[in-house]
Amino acid sequence: MILAAGLGTRLRPITYQIPKPLVPIFQVPLIRYVLEVLKTAHIQDVMVNLHYLPKPLKQYLNTQKDFNISYSFEPEILGTGGGILKVKNFFKNEPFIVINSDIIMRLDLKKVLKFHVQHKSLATMVTRPLKPTETYESLGIHPKTGRIIQFKSKTIKPPLLKAMFTGIHIFEPEIFNYFPKNKKFFCINNDVYAHLIKKKMNVFGYIHQGPWYDIGSLDLYLKYNQDLKLKRSFLKLFPGIIFPKSTA
Repeated sequence: MILAAGLGTRLRPITYQIPKPLVPIFQVPLIRYVLEVLKTAHIQDVMVNLHYLPKPLKQYLNTQKDFNISYSFEPEILGTGGGILKVKNFFKNEPFIVINSDIIMRLDLKKVLKFHVQHKSLATMVTRPLKPTETYESLGIHPKTGRIIQFKSKTIKPPLLKAMFTGIHIFEPEIFNYFPKNKKFFCINNDVYAHLIKKKMNVFGYIHQGPWYDIGSLDLYLKYNQDLKLKRSFLKLFPGIIFPKSTA
């Protein structure tokens, strides 16, 4: 499932005109990079939730013939957790992947799925090491087991590995047993993960060591689009994407 219902407020004024998943990086919409990640695990059946400016997003996704895409329109935005719960039946009581629509990273999902199965994980978060200068919310991961011990903590100390969540998770269908009752709008992080980790349940962090790009602010977005060196690296990182000639 791709989470694509957000308002994209941090990329305004660009997102006044187009939904955030269609904001282009090197003339390629953000959500196209997400689909490329799903391809690594040969995933074809994809659910996308919609809310803000759904029509252009749906029109674009309907051109992606490598995927069988279904849609869940939210008249009122439901949050990350509520959006997942709304389409529970789509997952057919099987393990499933949830990914944000603005992820740019080169990741082999097959390796993450293998990690998830080997650890008998209820939920697996794809993470990346957090640099000392970065201010993202932190996760504390046990260096030997991979279990997430601390969640959104400011005091993560060795031997725990300090990492951040990249926006990709894998869930077992039993995860729905831990969703809030009688709640339509809720956050998967604050309302589900926080409680699971506190109860020391099987939540693990897969540590991704490769490239990951944050397009979370207008300044970063403009910086990346003007970085010629980054353009050349993207051509190598995403061989499955046909970039316009002007980006070469």
